[in-house]
Amino acid sequence: MPRIRWKASLSAQDIGPLIATAVRSIAAIQAAIQRQRPFVHYHAGGAQQAQTTVNWPPAPPEEYNTHMQEHSEMVAVAASTGGAAPIWRLDQAGHVVANNGAAIGHTNYFTDLPHCGYCTVMIWVLELPLGEPTAGRYNMAVNLEYPVPANVRDNVDVLTRLINGNTGGNAALIALKTMVNAFLQNDPGEWVLQIGPGIFVSDTAVTQAAPAGKLVLDWATEAAPHRVFVAGTGFGQNTLLTTLWKVVWKGIYENVG
Repeated sequence: MPRIRWKASLSAQDIGPLIATAVRSIAAIQAAIQRQRPFVHYHAGGAQQAQTTVNWPPAPPEEYNTHMQEHSEMVAVAASTGGAAPIWRLDQAGHVVANNGAAIGHTNYFTDLPHCGYCTVMIWVLELPLGEPTAGRYNMAVNLEYPVPANVRDNVDVLTRLINGNTGGNAALIALKTMVNAFLQNDPGEWVLQIGPGIFVSDTAVTQAAPAGKLVLDWATEAAPHRVFVAGTGFGQNTLLTTLWKVVWKGIYENVG
C-alpha cells in the first residue's frame, strides 16, 4: 500500500536548494526594508547589551533583556503575546497585533540599540515597529540557533512568508510543500501537505479537498514533529520544523555579515 516514506538523512547537497530559496527570500525582505529604512552599523556584541521596552498604557513600561541567547526583541514579543494576560497576539496572517485593536507604534515597542540582522528581518515580518535596522551578524549565528517565541516558531504563516519574500497566501504554502519534498522518498506528485482543515497543498495549487488518489501528510501532527537528519554545520538531527527554521536562519546568515 502506498505510504509516506521519509529519507533517512539529507546531505549538504540535498539541503542546498532549500537554503538557496531562503537566501533569495531574505534578500528580497532586506531590500524591502532598505527601501524604507537604510541599514546602520551593527556591533556584534549588541544582542547581549540591547534592551527592548514595551510601553502599553495604562500599564507601566516593561523592559526586556536578552535571555538564554533569545534576543531582547524576541523576549519582549514572547512576554507581550503570551502569559496569563497578553496585551498582543499573532493574528491569522502571523502579524503581531494588539488585543484591543489599537496600533502598535514606535513609542510602544522599541530597542535602545540597532537590531541585529536577524531581529531586523523578524520584526519586519511580524509587522512590529522597526528601530534601527542592520545587516549585522550576531555572535554565534553560525550555530543557526536564533531563538524565537514558541507561538512565532509554530506559526505556519510566519515561516512560509520567511521563505517566500514575506508574501503569504497560496504561493507561500506551495513554497513550504516544495521544501518538504526534499525530505521524502515519494515523488512530489504523489502527495499533498495538509495545513489545517480544508487546506491541501500540492506543488502547483492549494485546494479545499485532497485530490483523489493522493497521499496526505498532515503538517501539524506528522510533518512538523518528524525527526530528520541533515549533514552540515548547524543542522544535525532535529524535527522538520526546527530544521526548516534553521534553513531560514542560514538564509539570513548568508545575507548578513
